[in-house]
Amino acid sequence: MKLFFLLFSFLYAFPVRASFEDGQKAFAQGSYDQAFEYWRQAAEEGDLTAQRNIAHLYRWGKGVPQDLTQAAFWYYTAAKGGLDTAQYNLGVMYLRGEGIPRNEEEGIVWLQRAADQNNEAAKKKLEHLKVEIDHELPTEDELLLPVKDKKVRLPEKPVKMTIAVKKEPPLYAHLASYHTQETLEKGWRNLKKTFPELASFKTVETHVTLPEKGKYIRLYIKGAAEKIRSVCDLLNEKKLYCLVSYP
Repeated sequence: MKLFFLLFSFLYAFPVRASFEDGQKAFAQGSYDQAFEYWRQAAEEGDLTAQRNIAHLYRWGKGVPQDLTQAAFWYYTAAKGGLDTAQYNLGVMYLRGEGIPRNEEEGIVWLQRAADQNNEAAKKKLEHLKVEIDHELPTEDELLLPVKDKKVRLPEKPVKMTIAVKKEPPLYAHLASYHTQETLEKGWRNLKKTFPELASFKTVETHVTLPEKGKYIRLYIKGAAEKIRSVCDLLNEKKLYCLVSYP
């Protein structure tokens, strides 16, 4: 009896860690909040697929309030780890401006990284972006529609076509994080006062909520790649934080 009590106490003192598969089962059963908790544990431990799934839940608003900024953050976390499906989703969010500032060039960068890993959805999206014939970008659903008539009638008049030219997209640099808008604005004023070079850059703010760290605001600057790298080198030389990154 004493041995049973010790074993029982041991099991509850060290609970079994939830697995990625537990999240899959919970999601299949419609227990989205439970799936979120299971995948959150795996995501915080570096599981790329769990990070992508957390992003899905934030994007859809299943099991957690919809938060496109959080979705973009978790897609980016998995994308920079090399997961092609997360790279594709992050690219689409950049193209649409979902949760992050709209940036077609940055979207193409992430789509290309996914396509380089043979992600078919990314390849299809890039194919539609290479040549634009005076209409808006197709939606993701439109890309999946079957072609009903394979015969194509050539136009009588030449069609104006724009060929996408590859160039290095603008870069972002993370400068600091703050808990309130007031402290962010004060910090940005002080940075510009100390380093007047920063005044020429546009700023981007992202609101983030992370487990155990709570809510805070990240401050980024955006500009030409060469200028961003140069100012980051300057700040780092002065022992100040500046990291080329994306919101």
